[in-house]
Amino acid sequence: MNQEIFDHIYSNLSDNDKNIVQLRLSGKKYQEIAEVMSFDQSSVGRKLKAIAKKFKYSSETNLEWNEYLVQIFTQYKPNLVINELQEDYGFHQVIMPGRPEKLDSPFYIERHRIKRCTIESECYEAIEQPGSLVRIKAPSRMGKTSLMQRIQAKAKQNTYLPVYLRFDTLIEPQNISSINNFIQAFNKNIKSQLPDVKSGLTWDDNNAKISCTQAFKELLIHVKKNVVLLLDEVNEIFNYPEISKNFFAMLRSWYEESNNSEIWENLRMVIAYSTEYHGKLDIYQSPFNVGLPIELKEFTKDEVANLTFRHQLEAEIVNPLMDMVGGHPYLVRLGLYKMVQDELKIEELLKEAPTESGIYQDHLSMLLEIMENNPKIKAVFCEILKANSPVRLPNKNREVRQLEAMGLIKIKGDLAEPRCQLYQQYFQYCLF
Repeated sequence: MNQEIFDHIYSNLSDNDKNIVQLRLSGKKYQEIAEVMSFDQSSVGRKLKAIAKKFKYSSETNLEWNEYLVQIFTQYKPNLVINELQEDYGFHQVIMPGRPEKLDSPFYIERHRIKRCTIESECYEAIEQPGSLVRIKAPSRMGKTSLMQRIQAKAKQNTYLPVYLRFDTLIEPQNISSINNFIQAFNKNIKSQLPDVKSGLTWDDNNAKISCTQAFKELLIHVKKNVVLLLDEVNEIFNYPEISKNFFAMLRSWYEESNNSEIWENLRMVIAYSTEYHGKLDIYQSPFNVGLPIELKEFTKDEVANLTFRHQLEAEIVNPLMDMVGGHPYLVRLGLYKMVQDELKIEELLKEAPTESGIYQDHLSMLLEIMENNPKIKAVFCEILKANSPVRLPNKNREVRQLEAMGLIKIKGDLAEPRCQLYQQYFQYCLF
C-alpha cells in the first residue's frame, strides 16, 4: 500500500465507517463508540474489523486487526491517531540495529518452531521444569542474546534468581592459563550476582570442579529458590580443549545430579553457542547432547513481512530484500532501518549492497578482516565460494564450523554453502 491507495480507500468509506474508525483512533472504548453511533456494543468490533479488511488487512501480517488499523493510519493519516494509541501499538522510533533488542522493542520477532508454539514459549516452559537444560544454537547476530534476555526476564517474573554470564568476558590470559583459574573466575562471577553465602569450604587448587560444585550446591541450599544459570557465547572456550573438557563435564554433572538430589532440581541452565563443539568431548560428559535443543534459524518470509510492516514499509520490498540477504535477522533489520532512516529505495540499497559503498560495508569489512587474519578459514571459504553449489569438505570440520559461527555459511547435513547472495557476491569480488 502507498499514500495514493490509502487515500482512495479512505475517501470511499461510508460516513459511518469514517466516524467509527475516527472514534476508535481517538481512544474511545467500544461502549462509548456504540453510544455515539447508536449501535449495539457487540457489533462495534465486527464493524472495525470489516474496515480493517478494506485497508487490505490479512491475518498473514501476524498483527491483530485493531493494531493494524492504528499502524496504517499512523503511517498515512497520523493526525487521526492519539499519541497514547501510537505508543500502545508500536509506533516507535526506529533504532539502529546491532545490539540485542530491548525487552520492549517492537522490532523483536518471535520465531515459531512448532505450529502455534514459539521458541520463546518453549524456553519459558523449559526453565519451569526441575533440573532443566536449554541449549540455544545460532550463528553470530542471529538473536541469541535477545532471546537469553527474555528468558532472564521470565525467570525474574517467576521469582527465580537468574544469573547471566557472557563467556567472552572470561577469556583473559590469567583465566585461561589453567582449568583451575578458569573455574575460579567463573565461580567468582556467579557468586557476585547472588546472595552472599558464608562458607566454611576451602578451595582445592588440584580439583577446581569439585570445589566449584560444592560451592554451588551450598549456594542452592542457602538461597532456597530456583536459580537460572544463563551462559552466553560458551563457544568462546572451544579453542581451549582442556578447559572445555573439564568445564563442560562439570556442567553435565550438575545436570545429572538433578536426578539424584532435590536441591539440584533448583538449578536450571540455559547455554548459548554459535556452532557445534569441534573438539574431542566425551558424549557422556557433554551438555551438548541433553536437554532441550533450540536452533535459531533465519526469519521466514512471513516474519520478514511482519518486521517490514513494523517499520512502516511496503510489503513489496520483502522478496527483493530476502533475495539478497535471506532471512538473516541483523541484515534484514539493517536494511529496513536504512530505508526508513535514510529514505533509501530498495533498488538503490540492493545495487550497492555487495560493494564498499553499500550499507553493509562495516559488517562486511569486519568479516573480511577476520578472514585475512585467519588464512585457513579464508582458504576453506574460498573453496565454498568457488563451488557455486553446496559442497562437502572432509577433514576441514574445524574451519567449516568457524565459518558457520561467523554466520557466513549454512550447513545442511555435511554440505556447506554461502549464507546469502550478499556474502557470495561481496567475497567473490574481494577474495578472487
